[in-house]
Amino acid sequence: MQSLARTEVAEVAEPGPVGRGSSSAMPHKRNPVLSTLIRSASLQVPVMAAGLTQCLVSEDERSGGVWHAEWQLLRECLRLTGGAAHTAVELAGGLEVRDGRMRANLALTGSGVVTGRIAAELAPLLGKAAARAVVSRCAATAAETGKPLADVLAGSPEPAGRVGAHELAELCDPLAYTGGAAALTERALLEDDSRRGAAT
Repeated sequence: MQSLARTEVAEVAEPGPVGRGSSSAMPHKRNPVLSTLIRSASLQVPVMAAGLTQCLVSEDERSGGVWHAEWQLLRECLRLTGGAAHTAVELAGGLEVRDGRMRANLALTGSGVVTGRIAAELAPLLGKAAARAVVSRCAATAAETGKPLADVLAGSPEPAGRVGAHELAELCDPLAYTGGAAALTERALLEDDSRRGAAT
């Protein structure tokens, strides 16, 4: 979240009232306050949890110093974890997703982010090593000339006659390469609906 909210990435933004997270030095900047709080808690809790594990070593049922040491550590773990969970609800509930910026960032590499997929699709036709070599050569040509990778591949002799221009264009489109994301998202939403239904 912190990385995605950076000015140079700017694919998401945290919710919140005007002024929250404003920078004292850069008025245009909006710091990711909520994700910072969550990360801060995530860095502290493991250290305290390690202290709690030391309290497992006990020579008696009420070993002197052991159960006393647990009090503050456990309280802080619960406070930080509960606070992080509460903050995460606000963050997730109002998260601003900038899909236009995501598309623009994907476009910066041309089709570079999907060259692995293209090589994998061409491997059964050309052989694994040959497919990687073709995609590597065509990607370099596309970067040097500014031509779309799909056009460079279509003009390459190896895929010609084996893969159509339309199929190459689809392979080079990052938006068509989401893997199992749709199915996983649908499953998560269904599970959430089921939990909400059981709670009412």
